[in-house]
Amino acid sequence: MRIIRRAKKHVCRRNDKTGVHYTDGLLTTRAQFASGARRLLHEAQAPLLVIAGVIVVFWKLVLTSQYTFLEFYDDANQVLPWLQVQVFAIRHGALMLWDPYEWAGQSLPGQLQPGVFSPFTYLLALAPLDHTGHIRIHTVHLWFVLLHVIAALAAYALFRDLGCSKLAAVVGALFYGTGGFLGNTPWPQMVEAALWAPVVFLFLFRSIRGRALLGNAALAGLALGLSWLGGHHGPSLTLSLAAGIVCLWNQPFAQAIRRAGVLVLICGLVAAVQILPAIEYGHYSARWTATGIKLWHDAIPYTEHEQFSLSPSNLLRIVVPGGNDLMGDPFTGVVALSLAIVAVWTDFRRREVRIFLALAVGALLYSMARSDFLYGVLYALVPFVEKAREPILALSVFQFGVAGLVAFGADRVSEQYALRTIRRGLVWFGVVVFALLYLCVFFHPAVLTQFFETDPRIGMIALIALLLAIAFRGNRPSLAALAFLLVLEQGNETGSLWMHQTDKGAVFLAPLATTQDLASFLKKQSGPKRVEMDRKDIAFNFGDWYRIDTVASYTPTAPADALRLTWWPDRMAQLYGIGYTIAHAPTRPGQQEVYANPSGFKIFRNPEAFPRAWTVHKLAGAPDEDRGAALVRDGNLDLATTAVMTGEQPAIKECGAPDHVVAVSEKPSSVQVNVDMACTGMVVVSDNWFPGWAASVDGKPARIWKIDTAFRGVVVDAGSHRVEMHYRPASVYFGAASLLCGLVVTGVIFRRKENGLVE
Repeated sequence: MRIIRRAKKHVCRRNDKTGVHYTDGLLTTRAQFASGARRLLHEAQAPLLVIAGVIVVFWKLVLTSQYTFLEFYDDANQVLPWLQVQVFAIRHGALMLWDPYEWAGQSLPGQLQPGVFSPFTYLLALAPLDHTGHIRIHTVHLWFVLLHVIAALAAYALFRDLGCSKLAAVVGALFYGTGGFLGNTPWPQMVEAALWAPVVFLFLFRSIRGRALLGNAALAGLALGLSWLGGHHGPSLTLSLAAGIVCLWNQPFAQAIRRAGVLVLICGLVAAVQILPAIEYGHYSARWTATGIKLWHDAIPYTEHEQFSLSPSNLLRIVVPGGNDLMGDPFTGVVALSLAIVAVWTDFRRREVRIFLALAVGALLYSMARSDFLYGVLYALVPFVEKAREPILALSVFQFGVAGLVAFGADRVSEQYALRTIRRGLVWFGVVVFALLYLCVFFHPAVLTQFFETDPRIGMIALIALLLAIAFRGNRPSLAALAFLLVLEQGNETGSLWMHQTDKGAVFLAPLATTQDLASFLKKQSGPKRVEMDRKDIAFNFGDWYRIDTVASYTPTAPADALRLTWWPDRMAQLYGIGYTIAHAPTRPGQQEVYANPSGFKIFRNPEAFPRAWTVHKLAGAPDEDRGAALVRDGNLDLATTAVMTGEQPAIKECGAPDHVVAVSEKPSSVQVNVDMACTGMVVVSDNWFPGWAASVDGKPARIWKIDTAFRGVVVDAGSHRVEMHYRPASVYFGAASLLCGLVVTGVIFRRKENGLVE
């Protein structure tokens, strides 16, 4: 009994001051764990509200499989195949640097928009593929919504760091993740680029407040560099301009210059892995524009910038739904706009409020190139603004600026002298809109009826305005009610253009499934193959989707050398080795039908097409690329035995015995040709020439020559040899080293902070 009593005495103790019993050992550990779990749950409540709010707005994509944002020309025909080819490569342990499935081969990261180095592409690659090896549409939906969740959580972290209350930060984060540009753009690569804005300014504001001036500037530069990896230059360019200007905001000149220098340095080092290949590719490619095909040295006319800008008449879309058919949606809504006005009205003296207001107004003016001479100055003086040509994408920064004001306004909604005026405006807005609706119902005026019948969501905005006016009547309006109204309003705009799978207009995604049998037949054919199709019949990037070489794709750019040879007349079709054509009827002389599917598509074989690799022993010189291309395209040369070259020519021989190309093996970034040469000659591979390709013959380095103004050739001596070509772009390797250097430099700068050497 004494032993038992002693054990009890040891286990159970009493605090004499509080009178509370506590236990040692396991019970204490359990209590600490429970206390920690409660604290964690308490801290997670606000982020969970943010996640729930985003899911509610995007419920059509998350909770059902009936709707899709991908039923859109660009997404279905271009973006989805780009994601497919990259995800497939990543899941098989490769990085898609060279895309042989577009235009007979071109740099994929050079096109910038595919987002080859975006971390979010690797996130999508974690999801399993379907039984055909393709990414699942619903998986892409969930990934797309996850991007918005990440954006909203980043905004929440920023607003909390700026001192906003939890619920106020939730309101601001919900607007940023679901509204305006970010909530309504159908291009995932634009979301990937824009969502870094809160992270950039989280560290930038810390630097401005004097908290590790250089360390946080370095982290801001790191986030800004990652934005450039997202896939689209538009949001990243305007975010870079905004961050650069804010760096100099109301600071001692020396500190501002040091901060800006670190920001630019780190951003440049990190973004180099994407920017350098894009610049390199730009010098060797042609770009489609509204005013024709443009090369790198051709300026994009200002008229195109005006075409892709926000019109003053579109400013109404800040409050009225319907802007989501624009390239950038300015929709803010009455809830967010009211809270933004509260912030400016009551807290204008606060530095962060003035900065967010400047970001919103400046970005809005930037987006209106047709009406704003300041944009013209930037177009003329700032690098890459002229190339960007889409000022309306600055609405991504406009939305971010408004989101900051929304968070601060939500924290100041108890200021009644501001709310009274706003409340009157909301009531008048709601009453006037409902009066106009009444006129439409009973009197049917042509102008108003057409406007309201085209977009009946306007009535919902009027109702929300009246409900918000009621919410503003209390001494302390409920932030939960404001969050609810904001989500309700943004959900009225976001997703309104998403297609239901039964809609008659849902025509873009269907070909990605109905052409599977065509691809299966082609893959069963022996040896390398190259395919052409009528773009009117098959508009999506067939090559990327099925990993089959094609000679035309829906891309913003194409290799300039290929376009110089013109688009595939019979002579060029033979030279490029277009062995198969997908069409409803024959398109070239001598075609042989080899397959037909129930949809009416037929596959025709082109028996006169050149093999993927062949040998030549004669060279014809040309003074420049243009005349060389004309000689290849229009001349009488036998291109099977003679190659056209400009500039220096290698020494090769003519011999009486034939050569034999034994085998050709291809992977996305490499080619291997086994050949028996009767004498020294040139082995030609009908893939596009581009900087970064390296060759070897039997393992020994060999020079790659530009053949027929477009292809790659290697000189090979007599005998049996193995010719290998690998794509090893110096721009990517140097950019990757630069990225690594940027990470190291950021760590070093931030390490100095821990040693007390940074302000």
